[in-house]
Amino acid sequence: MFKSLFEGFHYKRMALGVAIFAMGHPVIFFLRDGLKLAPQSSVFTAACLVLGLFLMVPSTIFQKYYSLNNKISMPVFGWIGVCLFYFFIINPTGGGGARELINYAMTGAFLFMLLSIPDEVKDHALPIFIVFILAGNLGLFYSLYTNPHYVLGARASIYFDDEYGGNPHVFSRNGFAGVIGSVILLFMTKENLLFKAIAFVNLLASIVTVILTQSRATLLSVLLSIGVLMFFHLRLSNIKSIGKSLLKPVNLIITIAIVSFVFYKLSRRSDFLNLLLSISETFWNKFLDVFETAVQGEDAEEIADYSAIQRVMSFNVFKNALFYNPISLILGNGYKAIYMDFPILESMYNYGIAGIYFFGRSVFEIVKECYRCIKDIISPFSAFLGFIFIPIAVSVFSGGQPSDTTFLFPFLMMARFMDYDKELIRIRLKEAALKTTRVFTPVA
Repeated sequence: MFKSLFEGFHYKRMALGVAIFAMGHPVIFFLRDGLKLAPQSSVFTAACLVLGLFLMVPSTIFQKYYSLNNKISMPVFGWIGVCLFYFFIINPTGGGGARELINYAMTGAFLFMLLSIPDEVKDHALPIFIVFILAGNLGLFYSLYTNPHYVLGARASIYFDDEYGGNPHVFSRNGFAGVIGSVILLFMTKENLLFKAIAFVNLLASIVTVILTQSRATLLSVLLSIGVLMFFHLRLSNIKSIGKSLLKPVNLIITIAIVSFVFYKLSRRSDFLNLLLSISETFWNKFLDVFETAVQGEDAEEIADYSAIQRVMSFNVFKNALFYNPISLILGNGYKAIYMDFPILESMYNYGIAGIYFFGRSVFEIVKECYRCIKDIISPFSAFLGFIFIPIAVSVFSGGQPSDTTFLFPFLMMARFMDYDKELIRIRLKEAALKTTRVFTPVA
C-alpha cells in the first residue's frame, strides 16, 4: 500500500507545484496570517509561489515543451496582452507598481513551467490536490479554533489581525474543490487505499468548510454541479446499479452503521443542529436581501445587502457609460480605472471592446471544454478541473477583478490541461500500450 504512494513521485512533486498556484491561497493565508509567520506580507506570498515554481521543475526543462489547447490559450494570451498594454500604456491612476509587475512575472513563470511539465502529471495530480485542499481546510479549522474573537455562526475565514477577518470566498472555493475532488477520487479512481481514506476525511472537512464560510456563490456552484451531474449522468441504469450496490450485505451494514452514528451524534448535539438551522436561515435571508437590493437598487430606503448594492451601482455606472458616453467603452477607461466587483462588465469598462472580447472569449472557450470533459468524463482529473471552474465562471458575474491572478492562474492551468481531443488520444494510446505490455498502471 505504502509503496504505491511513491510511484511517479516526480510527477506528484510537479502536481504539488501546480496546486500551489491553482489553489494555494488557503494554505498560504494559514501560514502567513494564521500562524503569524508574515502577516499580510505579499513578499511571503510571492516566496510560496516561487517554491511552487521550483517544485514544477522537470528534468527536461529547456529541452522539451508541451502544447496548449489553442482554443483556450489564444484568447487567454490576448487577454493577458491587453492587461499588460493597459498597465504600461493606459494607466490613469499610475497604480499597481511592483505588486502588479510581480503578479505578471509569476503568471509568465507559471506559464513557462506549465509548458515544461509532461502530460503524465495529470495521472498523479488528483490525490496531491486532495491532500493540499485538506491542508487548507485543516488550517482554517485550526485558525478558527485558536481565535478567541471568532464566534461560531459568523462567516469563517482566517483573521488578518485580532478582529479583522479575511476573505471567506477563498476558503469556500477550496471547500467546493474538496467536495468535488474527493467524490471523484473515491468513486472514479483505483487509487491507493490511504489516498481514499484521506479523500473521505477531506470530503467531510470540505462540507464543513462550505457550511462555515456561508458563500452564496459557492452554494450556487454546488447547486449547478448537482444539476450538471444529474443532467449528464443520472440514468435509470445508474440508479439501479447504485441501489444494487447499497443492498449488498456488507455495504448495507456499513451504510446503516454510518447513518445511525451520524443521527446519534446529532441527537446529542442540539447546539450543532441549531447552528445548521441558523446558517440555513441566514442563507435564505441573504438571498432575500440580494433579491430586494437588486429590485430596488440604489433607490432602496435601507440597504439590505452591501455587496449586492455594490454590483447594482457598478451596473448603473456601466449603463450610464453605455447610454451617455459609449465612445469611452471602445478603448476603455484604463488599467483598473474602477473596481466594479462585476468582472465581465469591468473588462469592457476598463479595457474596452478588446478587453471584453478576450476575457469573455477565454471564459466561453474554457466552459465549452469543461462541458465536454464533464459530459464524457474521459479522465478523473479532467472532470475535476471541469467542475472546479464552475465557481470561477460564477464569479465572472459576481465578484473579483478580471486582471487578477485569481483568474489568470486558473485560465493558464485550463489552457494546459483541458484538452478533450488530446486527452482522448492519450488515453487510447495508453490503453493500447497496456494491452500490448499486459502491465497494469493505476489510474489517477
